[in-house]
Amino acid sequence: MSINFIETPQVLLDAALTRGRKASSEYPKQKTIFYTIKGKEIAKIDASANYLEEKLFKAAQQMPNFDRLEPFYYDLYECILDLDEMKKNLSSISSVARLVKKIRREAIVRLKEMRYGEGMEKYAKAITGAYIGRLASLLKGLTKKIDYYNDVAKKLRELPSIKTQEECIMLAGFPNVGKSTLLKKITESKPEIANYPFTTKGLNVGLFHVRYVPIQVIDTPGLLDRPLSERNKIELKAITALQHLKGIIVFVIDPTYDMDKQENLFAETKKLFSKHKFLIAITKSDLAKEEQIEEAKKVFKGYEIIVEGNNLNSLKEYLIGKGTHLFS
Repeated sequence: MSINFIETPQVLLDAALTRGRKASSEYPKQKTIFYTIKGKEIAKIDASANYLEEKLFKAAQQMPNFDRLEPFYYDLYECILDLDEMKKNLSSISSVARLVKKIRREAIVRLKEMRYGEGMEKYAKAITGAYIGRLASLLKGLTKKIDYYNDVAKKLRELPSIKTQEECIMLAGFPNVGKSTLLKKITESKPEIANYPFTTKGLNVGLFHVRYVPIQVIDTPGLLDRPLSERNKIELKAITALQHLKGIIVFVIDPTYDMDKQENLFAETKKLFSKHKFLIAITKSDLAKEEQIEEAKKVFKGYEIIVEGNNLNSLKEYLIGKGTHLFS
């Protein structure tokens, strides 16, 4: 998701004042010094306020409308964000933008109502000075709001774009069983792969093509064999994906790892996602003993099983062979 960050209050203020000074310098000379100064101050206020209003309103508007999100994205965002707090944050930013508009109008009205008199040129500049002081105060009050906004923007920018109305293939299973490796083998993506628990920190998405039709492949975070209520936010992302997205689940098995735990996790996953079709991919066939592979096949007897390994590309060949009939 493409969301721009908001600059710090001081950077925003400096940029706004720079635009104000430029607009003031470009204001044409009038018949008298008084009307020239008056016009320059109005131009300065107008340009600086316009810049800030646009920046702040645009920031609030570019965030997704959390009340109109698809169920997949709503649940996913709830895993990583406090949606109520974010709504309050956006409301505060919009409120400041409206206040900037208000103080601009008030300052410009005061300037336009001025009539020529001794010392009025100085008074015109004082109106602008008071306006700038209020701007600085309003923006300073947004410091924590902007920090929070940018933290949320960073998290949302890291999320992949997923087409929720299209069929997809989802990879699930314990950490380090080979899900990221399979994603890399069957798609054009290059996920980070490391030898530690919870290798996949978010939802990694890749594509492969079947007769020119793009198919999404989603690598979910590792799921642990424990109750849903005890799972952390990373695991909840995976559960959100599996619950709301259409398609099939490839449950990835490491034959060298505790088979009872993997069987229990599979049984729990099946209960949670009974409407999905499941395939079994047994990985690390080049590292496992023959009896370990056979034990895994026996445990998951009755399901379609694909055996994968370092020198094999069985899952991709199977998926391509099935083509678009895979989901029927």
